[in-house]
Amino acid sequence: MRLLLLSLTLLVSAVHSYKVLFLVPFPGPSHWLMLKHFIRELTERGNEVTCITSFKFGETIHNYTEVLIDPAYPIRDKFPVSTFFESKSYSNDFKNLFFYWKMGIETSRHGLESRNVQTFLKREDLHFDLIVSEQFFQESWLMFAYKFNAPIVTISTYGYSDFMDRAMGLITPWSVVPHMLLDYEDNMNFFQRSYNLFISTFDYVVREYYYLPKQNEIVKKCFGDLNQQRGSLPSVQSLEKYISVILVNSHPFLAKPRPSKVGLVNVAGAHIRANKPLPGDLKQFMDGAEHGVIYFSLGAYLQSSLIPIEKRNALLRVFSKLKQRVVWKFETNNLDNVPTNVMIRNWAPQNDILAHKNVILFISHGGQFGTFESMHHGVPTLFMPFYGDQHRNAIRAVRSGYARKTLFVDLTEETFMSEISQMVNGKKYYKRAKEISTLFRDTIVDPMNESMFWMDYVVRHNGAAHLKSSAVNLSVVQYLLLDVLGLVVLLILMVIGVVRLFCCSQVRKASIKQKKH
Repeated sequence: MRLLLLSLTLLVSAVHSYKVLFLVPFPGPSHWLMLKHFIRELTERGNEVTCITSFKFGETIHNYTEVLIDPAYPIRDKFPVSTFFESKSYSNDFKNLFFYWKMGIETSRHGLESRNVQTFLKREDLHFDLIVSEQFFQESWLMFAYKFNAPIVTISTYGYSDFMDRAMGLITPWSVVPHMLLDYEDNMNFFQRSYNLFISTFDYVVREYYYLPKQNEIVKKCFGDLNQQRGSLPSVQSLEKYISVILVNSHPFLAKPRPSKVGLVNVAGAHIRANKPLPGDLKQFMDGAEHGVIYFSLGAYLQSSLIPIEKRNALLRVFSKLKQRVVWKFETNNLDNVPTNVMIRNWAPQNDILAHKNVILFISHGGQFGTFESMHHGVPTLFMPFYGDQHRNAIRAVRSGYARKTLFVDLTEETFMSEISQMVNGKKYYKRAKEISTLFRDTIVDPMNESMFWMDYVVRHNGAAHLKSSAVNLSVVQYLLLDVLGLVVLLILMVIGVVRLFCCSQVRKASIKQKKH
């Protein structure tokens, strides 16, 4: 039986073995941790993967080649973590938009100007069957698909944006679909629809006339050799229309239904694999938690070790008063006065921890990946959002009934204890979290398998152009039939004018006859 399974595996690998260029231009560690799962899955299925990234894979993996962006973009110097801990500045929608745009422009340029990447771009001996790229404000990197004349599939790690709809030939209906930063439902009232229209229009205009032109400037500079070889390069606006499929880290339960196209595929939870056994000491600590375990992590970027000392001590005092045990992802070993019911881990296998039967609460910053993991495993969550989509994720989770939300800058020992007590002492959050887990897992196919299917499909069908709606080539005026409506209105006005002229002439004739008599 083992020989048969091995033979079948080798046969499948031989039939579906492709050369894949995987692009990870954004230097965010949490994004990389998610995208690693796609790379591993591609290689395990027999594909050869070359990845341009700021991160080493960190383990032996076959059929894998790295092109490192070295040095990596200094993201923590450019966007210091201390600013997130000390203020509420990034809860502002417009500041978040400019934060994304600035980060996208700077990280795109930095990665493409990297010596290793420029050396890679100058090579003429490479061929790829498929390009896979993260969709996170690095549009200039779409030029790799043009250079290698290969179809491209993108992975949106943060969810939907209106421009993804447009790339597939769909105009987002702002009357029922809120902007990516907003926590609105699809039944927006008048004021919400008005604000949604305003911020969506603002996003569209600035993106088209400021942000994307900046990405085009990066293309002209960093793909100069390609420009000399093939002539004028396509714009990033046209390259977006070249994307075959966008795999979106979104789930219908958390994000309300929206119009879609075949090329937009929900794959939330694709990074969640079957849980593995915990390390011995961690397993023993969690197994012996008579009153349950609370897991606390601020993710890979917002590290707990950078929390101001006053706040850190307040958190420790609260943890010391709990009857539950606490696993705290804390990135250094210099934490003093750690209570006996608290275990500090420099690195924590988050998915495996959340899968443990004794975990009764997850304290999180509200990142998309951790949010989906808590939903998958049915763990109530106390959100402490800082920036970007974290506020939106937190509010949606609170609305769903399995979470609460608090702001870090407002946190005191008393409020923190109150929030935890309300989460762990009542059963409603725990019960609701288990219900959501059932909903989250109830999919027709495993999201990672679906992701692999679409990548394979795009290669097999040479980019799968038949998936793309011709609407991508229509202007907004044509898409909304405003030109047709304009013609209809013009014809109606012409008919009215002719009738009016006719009536006026008849009146004049009648008047003249009356005068003659």
